[in-house]
Amino acid sequence: MRIDVLNIFSLPEFFLSLPVQTPVAAPQQNNDNINIVLLGKTGVGKSSSGNTILRENRFTCGRSLSAFTSISSVERSLIDRRSVSVIDTPGFFCTNLSHEELSREFARSVFLSAPGVHAFLFVVPFGRFTKQEEDILKKVKGVFGKDVLKHVIILFTYGDECIRERIQTEIDGNEVVRKVVQSCQGYHVFNNKDLNDRQQVTDLLQTIDRMTERNQGYYTNEMYEWAQKTTWEKFWKILKDFFYAVIDFFQNLANSFDNSHWRQRMTPYMRL
Repeated sequence: MRIDVLNIFSLPEFFLSLPVQTPVAAPQQNNDNINIVLLGKTGVGKSSSGNTILRENRFTCGRSLSAFTSISSVERSLIDRRSVSVIDTPGFFCTNLSHEELSREFARSVFLSAPGVHAFLFVVPFGRFTKQEEDILKKVKGVFGKDVLKHVIILFTYGDECIRERIQTEIDGNEVVRKVVQSCQGYHVFNNKDLNDRQQVTDLLQTIDRMTERNQGYYTNEMYEWAQKTTWEKFWKILKDFFYAVIDFFQNLANSFDNSHWRQRMTPYMRL
């Protein structure tokens, strides 16, 4: 197949479609640590869910006209003999922050999760799911990259107000909710009014463990940096990596070439 060089440079999608090595989930090396990032709108119960996980009121929460969380912050605790870090983030569409400030805080949430995020919990009040939640999930992909959905679990709050045996049936009967849940790695339900219900936290950590095992690792800072690159930045990086790979191929080919063998075979002809 003949490739027109001019067409290649006018279509960066050509190289973006090549099977190149882009950042992938880093393997989990320490099973005793787990990092969780809370995502969602303001007032959906992110901070309360963080307190439920940690079993202490570490994050400020409550009813207010303004968001309590304006910067990403991390709190840690020992849970089931494991070190668990919870990173609370400002709400999507937070009116207290500009778009640039909000983007910076999301970047900080990944930095605070070093070496990586085991799970993003997309917090949604059960029974209050709207089309806007579907739009937020698109924004999550826009911020963290499309591969982030491999690390996202829906966390329904207000578990005390729903009949748990009917939750799956209700999800299946709502096209918008079903579509969002299917695009992520399942869901979990929290009752944030009962900090002493530790089984709900244990079950969540087990769900995260199974997801991390399926992903063969966690979401890394390199994956976030790749998601922030523009199409042209990705194009030039892939182009550079492609040509470096070609150079390495021919260098290895030259190094493996047996000169002595061919010199010996050509000696009789050199005497003619």
